[in-house]
Amino acid sequence: MKKLIVLTIVVTIIAILAFVLLSKFPKSSEVTDIEKPPIVDHFACSDYCPGPEEKYMVKIYQGVEDEEECRKLGGKPSSYTGWGTTKICIAE
Repeated sequence: MKKLIVLTIVVTIIAILAFVLLSKFPKSSEVTDIEKPPIVDHFACSDYCPGPEEKYMVKIYQGVEDEEECRKLGGKPSSYTGWGTTKICIAE
């Protein structure tokens, strides 16, 4: 009988510790500010760009070119073409 009581107490303590420790880690599906890449100014024109430079300046997530990753960050996938096509993720 004593063994059963001790075993129950030990299992309860382990379960409480596991719950407390696991609740401190963010879920893998959550994107936190720490995980987001920096937002930078970007000149989104690569060929003929008439008008003032400000017309083509956008805020993007630096280094993000994948459309699915961009949407997970809350951005808007975009691209522009000149001598080649450049994919960007506009930060909204």
